[in-house]
Amino acid sequence: MDQITKVKKRLKQEQWKALIKECQSSKMTVSSWCKANGICEQTYYRNLKRLREQLCATLPISSESLEKPAIFKKIDIMSSLPSTNAKIIVHLSNATVEICEGTCQQTIQAVLSALNSIC
Repeated sequence: MDQITKVKKRLKQEQWKALIKECQSSKMTVSSWCKANGICEQTYYRNLKRLREQLCATLPISSESLEKPAIFKKIDIMSSLPSTNAKIIVHLSNATVEICEGTCQQTIQAVLSALNSIC
């Protein structure tokens, strides 16, 4: 691709970037905005897709975004519970953990470690 074609392509991309930003910052729907600006809605979405694909291609893949395998910890269960009154209660969005008086430190550490890995 020659230099002039590259410059034209880059200018066109910048124009579409500005148009898309203008559309998204308006309080109008995409359909209404396109009609008001004389732009075919399919053309708008095609250029939006192209810009998103270009952006995704330039973003580095982070190791944090990759799925991590689940880590399981073996927890020894006591044969009888010391008391029903929990001394520490941790409320999560989908669970509640109650730690009773007399629970050994190793069990508490294992529970906290498991919570840390899922939260």
